[in-house]
Amino acid sequence: MKENHLLVTKTARYFTLGELNEHTKQVWFVLHGFGQMAATFLKQFEPLVRKDIFFVAPEALNHFYLKGSAGNVGATWMTKEDRLNEIKDYINYLNELYESLELEQFPETKITALGFSQGASTITRWANATPHRVDNVIVYAGEVGAEVFPLHQHSPLRRSNNYFIYGTRDEFFPHEVFLKMKTAYAEMNFTEIEFEGGHEIEPEILQGLML
Repeated sequence: MKENHLLVTKTARYFTLGELNEHTKQVWFVLHGFGQMAATFLKQFEPLVRKDIFFVAPEALNHFYLKGSAGNVGATWMTKEDRLNEIKDYINYLNELYESLELEQFPETKITALGFSQGASTITRWANATPHRVDNVIVYAGEVGAEVFPLHQHSPLRRSNNYFIYGTRDEFFPHEVFLKMKTAYAEMNFTEIEFEGGHEIEPEILQGLML
């Protein structure tokens, strides 16, 4: 048996909050976690909506039923199966989404990339590889893609402002796990933000990063 690959066109879905125009001061790319959907995830950012902020929530390309063969659907950025091609696919997807927004028209607009849970490894792999400007990278309740270390000399992650956010009661990442992660990620020079809570988005925590 021989394994083969074929590059195909696939329709990707994304959701937005706010308006992108000459008054926009910040653009936030926000990536959901495993089993979530972009629209539901983006609703958590509604308390942060301002006239000068534009949110973009891309949805992962792979969908599945959360239980059995019917009912609620979730999405995942990748699995262990054919993982290197899935990583390439979502990096290309996020680059194309960035380009479609024509953000070069807004050179003064700050670009923030946030990844929650599984979206954290996704966003760091993309931010490490993209040729596009990303000013701030937020790893929220998740892990950095292991492949980004050691950071190459021209890695955009050496220039971005990097933040590491985690809850003290996160059921997926106990405190001792986060301590090990902090040590492993020292090269990214994270600003650490800890909050009292679990594996969830806390809009109040992000408010302080929306200067």
